Amino acid sequence: MNNFKQIFAFLSMVFLLSSCEEVIELNLDTAAEKYVIEATLTDQANGARVLISKTKSYNSSNDFAGVSEAVVEIEDQLGNVTRLTESAKPGVYLHATLKGTPTQTYKLRITIAEQAFTATCTMPAVVALQDVYPYELNLFDGPRLFTHVKYTDPIGVKNFYRFIEYKNDVYTKSIMATNDEFTDGRTVNQTIFPYEFDEESKLKKGDKIKLEFLTIDEPVYKYWFSVDNGAQGGGDSAAPANPVSNIKGGAIGYFSAHTIQSKEYTVQ
Repeated sequence: MNNFKQIFAFLSMVFLLSSCEEVIELNLDTAAEKYVIEATLTDQANGARVLISKTKSYNSSNDFAGVSEAVVEIEDQLGNVTRLTESAKPGVYLHATLKGTPTQTYKLRITIAEQAFTATCTMPAVVALQDVYPYELNLFDGPRLFTHVKYTDPIGVKNFYRFIEYKNDVYTKSIMATNDEFTDGRTVNQTIFPYEFDEESKLKKGDKIKLEFLTIDEPVYKYWFSVDNGAQGGGDSAAPANPVSNIKGGAIGYFSAHTIQSKEYTVQ
C-alpha cells in the first residue's frame, strides 16, 4: 500500500510539472526603419568620411548595407561647401583632400530622396598627445597589461576626448570617451580598458598597439557616453535606447569634427 502511495505521488508530481510547461513565443515588434549616419571630419587629409545605412530588425545580420545615391555635403563657417563622393562600396562617402581646422564649426547636410538630415559640430583645439605605453595592473585574474595614454589637459577649458585602440591592426572594440571634470589642467595617464576582460583581449609580447587620440566636442562625447552606457547595461531602463544623436531629421548616429593624433608601441 505504501509503495502504491509513493508511485501515485510521483506520477502526480510529474503530471503537475508537465502541465506547468508552456511554450512562450516572444513577440519582437519590428520598429520602423531609420537611417543610420556615421560622419567624421578630422584635421588630417582623407579624414572626411560618411557611412549611411539603415537600422535592421532583431533577426537580421549585422552586415553593413549601405544606402546609395545620397547627396552628402560639408559646409565650413565661411560658407564653402564640399560634396563627398560615394566610393566603390555602397553607402560610403569620401573626400580625399577635405580636412577641418581646429576651433572651426562645420555643418553636415545629407539628402536621401526627399528626406533631409543636418548636423553641426565644432572641431576642438588640439591637445598634445605626449605618450602611449604599456602599464601593468593586478586584477582578479592576476597581472595584466593595458595601454596608457599621457596628455596634459588645458586649464580652465571644458575638454572631451575619445580613444581608439588597435591591436595588430585590428580594432579592439573598446568604447572609451572621457571629459576633464576631475582632471582640468592636470597631466593625465589614462588607462584604456577593453570591452571584455577575456583571454583574447589580453596584451601579449610582440603585439603591435596603435592608439588614436581624438579631441571631440560635447555633443559627440554625449553620443559615445550613451553608446557605452547602453552597451554595459547602464541606466534604469530595462529596454535599450538609441544613443543621444546630434543629427536632426530623425536619423540615428553622429557627426564628429575632431582632431586626431596617434602613437604606436610594441609589447616587450
